[in-house]
Amino acid sequence: MEMRHVRLALLLVVILFGGCGREEPAVRLAPFAAGQEEPTLLFEGFRMTSTQGDRKEWVFTARAAQVYERENMAKAQDIRVVYWRDQKPISSLTAKRGFIRTDTNDLRAEGQVVMVSEDGVVLHTEKLQWDNRLGRVFTDQPVLVERGDNILTGVGLEADSALKYLEILSNVNIKVRSIKSLKPALKPGPAVKATP
Repeated sequence: MEMRHVRLALLLVVILFGGCGREEPAVRLAPFAAGQEEPTLLFEGFRMTSTQGDRKEWVFTARAAQVYERENMAKAQDIRVVYWRDQKPISSLTAKRGFIRTDTNDLRAEGQVVMVSEDGVVLHTEKLQWDNRLGRVFTDQPVLVERGDNILTGVGLEADSALKYLEILSNVNIKVRSIKSLKPALKPGPAVKATP
């Protein structure tokens, strides 16, 4: 009988003081609306790698992520994606939010999206999609592309993951400050294609 009271007292101490000194969770989720699916899994520190056979295609990391199995979706915050080709990184992308279709490995990045190629090309936009089957990024949002001192702006874009070949879809403007930094883009087969 005495042992039962001791166990009960210990249990109460653990319940009452177990949370003292703990840090607050880094991710705060909004309450779920009626009928809205709750995440199946929650992660602090998330990493997902997409491969084709034994070749790495991209590595997605995030501060936090929520996986929704019924929707085949992972939603993440403070993301970084590194794209790979021939077993070496060719570009990286950062954004405030990211979404992964877990059934297709298609990605969507939103909020202060910046993509930087190994050649130093920098793409800025608010939303960028990755089509895993095609191996290309695209957006219908305004874009700004920097190559050296030169700046290309427009609306809408389609590009390869190394940002070597890109097409601005409309409202194209270019500010050329240095022909030298454009030389890689002037090789046969246009590196930059603008369509009205």
